[in-house]
Amino acid sequence: GYELRTGLLTYTDLQHPRINAFTGAPEVQPDGEPVIDHQKLATSRNNFLYVEQVPVLYWPFMATDLEKPNFYIDSIRVKSDRIFGTQVLLDLDAYQLLGIRNPAGTHWVLSTDYLSKRGPAAGTTFNYERQTLFGIPDSTSGFVDAWGIFDHGQDNLGLDRRAIPPPQEFRGRIFAQHRQLLPNNFQLTGEVGLISDMNFLEQYFEREYDQLKDQTTDLELKQYLNNSSWSVLGAVRVNPFFTETEWLPRADHYWLGESFLNDRLTWYEHTSVGYARFKTANQPTDPAQSAHTGPLPWEAPAGSMRVGERLATRQEIDAPFNIGVVKFTPYALGELARWGEVLDNNDENRAYGALGLRASMPMWSVDPTVESQLFNVHGIAHKMVFETDISYAQSTQPLSDFPLYDQIDDNDIEAYRRWFPLNDFGALPPVPTQFDERYYALRRGLGNFVASPSTEIADDLFAARLGLRQRWQTKRGQPGNRRIIDYIVLNTDVTLFPNPNRDNFGEVVGLLDYNFRWHVGDRTTIVSDGYYDFFESAPKYTTIGGFLNRPPRGSLYLGFHSLNGPITSNVVATSYSYRMSPKWISTFGTTFDIHNARNIGQNLMLTRIGESFLFVMQVNVDTSKGNVGANFAIQPRFMQGRLKGANSLSPGMTVPAAGVYGLE
Repeated sequence: GYELRTGLLTYTDLQHPRINAFTGAPEVQPDGEPVIDHQKLATSRNNFLYVEQVPVLYWPFMATDLEKPNFYIDSIRVKSDRIFGTQVLLDLDAYQLLGIRNPAGTHWVLSTDYLSKRGPAAGTTFNYERQTLFGIPDSTSGFVDAWGIFDHGQDNLGLDRRAIPPPQEFRGRIFAQHRQLLPNNFQLTGEVGLISDMNFLEQYFEREYDQLKDQTTDLELKQYLNNSSWSVLGAVRVNPFFTETEWLPRADHYWLGESFLNDRLTWYEHTSVGYARFKTANQPTDPAQSAHTGPLPWEAPAGSMRVGERLATRQEIDAPFNIGVVKFTPYALGELARWGEVLDNNDENRAYGALGLRASMPMWSVDPTVESQLFNVHGIAHKMVFETDISYAQSTQPLSDFPLYDQIDDNDIEAYRRWFPLNDFGALPPVPTQFDERYYALRRGLGNFVASPSTEIADDLFAARLGLRQRWQTKRGQPGNRRIIDYIVLNTDVTLFPNPNRDNFGEVVGLLDYNFRWHVGDRTTIVSDGYYDFFESAPKYTTIGGFLNRPPRGSLYLGFHSLNGPITSNVVATSYSYRMSPKWISTFGTTFDIHNARNIGQNLMLTRIGESFLFVMQVNVDTSKGNVGANFAIQPRFMQGRLKGANSLSPGMTVPAAGVYGLE
């Protein structure tokens, strides 16, 4: 156990009238008495932290709000691996450390870290979620996260990138997001994403780099007006190693689903006006990386820029009608657009149009006599929706003329596309057209929508997209109180190309995919999905797996992932979390590539549940980076749930807090 001993403890109950944020007047109870808020504060001097009667920490002064269930330290972690060495990571509550009253709806953390193979580091994180800000009576939320390190090591990013020297000694980032709701349906959104170098996020914040949106620097004001909206955006590029578009500024207007002639016609509109500076990423400073990297076909040469206006308006008119149970929607889409500068350094105008027909037909059948105790099935309802979208599009200018002012991939995917063609195709970009992301997006129909996320994705195309949505439903639960659930879900899509040589690399059929879910029981699910093209060396992807969840004992996953094409792999992955006893939890995951006969990695964690602490021991293996690591943490039970992200040592399931505020 542990004890907090203090020489002098002072408790203060601060009482003050509650002020209405909208009117500024004191709030009153129904009987007319004022509403009193209590703030319970404690200050202490000459504080010692004892573990098993051994003093391990002294701090002269502490102040805290007793409504908060943790004291002074947010988390302590000790880790060791081949990339960062021995790591001591300490997060402190800044308000308590500095003796500052904690404003409601905010949390401020100071981090002091040391990585033996890389260097000392420090940072701060400030999160807020409040109903008012500067007197504005609408909700606001956001965070500021700054972290830096004096790095004297080398980056290990896996495969052929295991020893990359950093471009400078001090490395770090400042990442902030803010969203403010304003009166009259206005919304203000801002972001700052300043990063020291191109490899920093991938090395130190890999989950953010791989899974979250790109970190940009911009400010947007938007107003929502029923089925329309308008916005003004300003964006600048502060990270020259990423390809980004600066908007100085850009205005957009959307009007979606406006009805005319008693719902006989429906109108959609998107108009965008902006002055852009399209800046291509600089070449890597490391010579080995630079020799392996080339610009993508829609980018200008590395480090160059395209500048000018981009004006576009896209409109669509639909004329929906029904014939029996079938709903038909003929549509006509048109766009006029202008770019002040394209890839050949000239300006360019484009007219684009599409004619099409969307249709859908629902069907269903019910058999209440189907019964199975084994599969917990009590009646079956089979529901289907057949869908089609046939479109013919023409453009006055080819897609290949334009830089992607509106990019369709995140920075990590673009970095992969610049780096790996030398491995996969034996040459730097550009890759063969059938593997160009622009033409995949075009064949998928990205140009056939008014609200398309990329104005540049549009070209000649004749395609018929066919889809079938199916679900089998049943009832589960206690007799007399049963609920309807989706027992099996199966969705399929395929696209036919009447002009295959122009539109689909010589194949009539393409873009076949499916998504399957079978909820065998309330806690058992079989899943599978796949995607297939049929031209030479086309990618084909299939996954199948099963989830088994048995709270509070544990959970299990087993899956197989198969990818064939320019890149081939057949991966088996499994993981589980299991509560072996009231005192022990084990968590394990492993991944193996059968095709290449190569181990990918393992992760093993054992958690000892103590009266007041969680003792966490973890070992992980990452063969891509040649890394083996071990982590050990002593985590007070009242801290569980505060640790998040890549640095979390969660046992894989919930462990309830013990005692009052988690302290015995």
